[in-house]
Amino acid sequence: MAKRLTDGNTKATFVPAIASITAPSAATELTAAGIVALENTVTDDGLDISFDEGTVEGNVLASTQDFESPGRSKAQIELTYYRDSSGASDRMWSVMTRGTAGYLVVRRGVAAATPYASGQKVEVYEVTCGERKPLAPERESYEKVQLKLYASGTYSIESTVAA
Repeated sequence: MAKRLTDGNTKATFVPAIASITAPSAATELTAAGIVALENTVTDDGLDISFDEGTVEGNVLASTQDFESPGRSKAQIELTYYRDSSGASDRMWSVMTRGTAGYLVVRRGVAAATPYASGQKVEVYEVTCGERKPLAPERESYEKVQLKLYASGTYSIESTVAA
């Protein structure tokens, strides 16, 4: 079995606008002037996406067993990233401020340096940025920040990039 390596094979982008979350455009949306490339700023363990899922109980009087189905799901996203000493390069800090709405696009399994291309599989989350949280200084480390992204609209974990 050939396992997919994660090192260097995850691309993440903050995109201001996407017309279709199931088919974001490589030519116009994922490469637009206002995007923020995240993969060279987010720490190697700083892309934290998890899901909380409710449970719908379906128990009936005539049964001796309990039944349930998946309920509503909620994406929980937190990014940990490095500040850049150059203001022009510190785009996550300057663009992704509290209340900023957009889309988090994540591609896995393809070299991060490879541009988005038609047919690639991506995850797309409609998000609103929370408050930036500077982390406590550590010895022998760079300045880090945590940022919670609130799922503020629909998301798709199985989107396909359009041309």
